[in-house]
Amino acid sequence: MINFFRKIRRNLLEEGKVSKYLKYAIGEIILVVVGILIALQINNWNEYRKSRKVELNYLKNIQEDILSDSLYFERSWFKRGDKKIQGLNKAKNYYLNGIIPTDTITFINDVAYGGIYGIGRLTPNNRTYNELSSTGNISLISDQDIRDEIVAYYLNLEFLYEYGADSRSDYPHFMNSYKVFNPKFPDSVSPAEIPILLKMMRKDKFYQLT
Repeated sequence: MINFFRKIRRNLLEEGKVSKYLKYAIGEIILVVVGILIALQINNWNEYRKSRKVELNYLKNIQEDILSDSLYFERSWFKRGDKKIQGLNKAKNYYLNGIIPTDTITFINDVAYGGIYGIGRLTPNNRTYNELSSTGNISLISDQDIRDEIVAYYLNLEFLYEYGADSRSDYPHFMNSYKVFNPKFPDSVSPAEIPILLKMMRKDKFYQLT
């Protein structure tokens, strides 16, 4: 094909048809330019498709991370937190009223529950978000509202993590110094430990920590 066009140009020049050659040359230039523009357009479209594919993959991973977080919070924070609060309320009632519960082993285990689950750490699954932030690929999320929501979500988690670290009490350490709670063996409290633990729960320091 290239040799064919060269032959046309040579024939036009040999015949002295310069004007026709110039028109031909201009037409050839236009064809080349149009070809380049088409190639660039195709390339831009391919790049857009690649970016869109990467964006959708990021959004899918973010969705999975947030779902994982919600299940973790429900299992590890909310349910355990409610049970811990119940145990603390029992301990306060015992401290204030001095009423010895009928089932002391269950009572002690309920109170000691906060000893193992009281040292809570917020550990969100933020690997995808960290990658987006560190690489600058957060800009690939084309929807501004979605991008803002994602950033706000992880900023809130960061705040909760710092707040939890600052507000963590010494209650779990105090409880564990007397009795390490084992959720697999809740009846592991020995008869000799019961009076010691009940006495500990009547101390002012214990009440202050609850």
